Amino acid sequence: MRILAALALLALSSAVTAQTSAPPVPDLSRLSEDHRAALRCAAAFAIVATVQSGGESLAGWPPLSVRGKRFFADAGVAVMREAGIDRAAVRDLIAGEVRALQTAAEPDAALAALAKPCTVRLDAAVSPLVTPGLRQCAAIMTLAYDEIYAREGLSAAARDLKTLASVLSAREREALIAAGKTGGEADRAMAETREAIAAEAGDGKGGIDKYEVAHCYTLAKPDEKTHY
Repeated sequence: MRILAALALLALSSAVTAQTSAPPVPDLSRLSEDHRAALRCAAAFAIVATVQSGGESLAGWPPLSVRGKRFFADAGVAVMREAGIDRAAVRDLIAGEVRALQTAAEPDAALAALAKPCTVRLDAAVSPLVTPGLRQCAAIMTLAYDEIYAREGLSAAARDLKTLASVLSAREREALIAAGKTGGEADRAMAETREAIAAEAGDGKGGIDKYEVAHCYTLAKPDEKTHY
């Protein structure tokens, strides 16, 4: 099954690193059912994030590209610390959750059954993403463009981001001027928002990652009967 194969790949990498030598049998006496439930949800989030990254969706699940990854990493670290086991042991436990889903009588139903309890657990552990407004989206796309351009030059991805940033910035500037701002005041307000989001990232407060960036693509869509 495609999504379970993707899960197997993700679950054995990312936040929990595999070791090349065979570790000793771990002592799981301090591993609680809550720990197992957290790792089960981490595995489910890996499935859903993989599906979502391909542009598909699964009913009942929130966007997980950012929050799911954060939960996956934090859950692994918490279980290692609280249960007194190492990375290899956590890796093997997640692999066990993968196998349980793969061998379920109805794998899709088994995954769907985790949507509600795992989303509750996610919301308690990782703050929901903030829905950005037009000015925040303009800042987000500009910052993303700057990062990609610095790394790749004017690649196809950089060009796409530049277009989105230009569209969003123009719309926000027009809105600010319509609200009574001068052109200079509008530009300063937008620059301040960019600086604030960049500063949040530098301070470890999330920056772009705390926003639901997909909403920015919605805001950048052409108005009906108009073109960029």
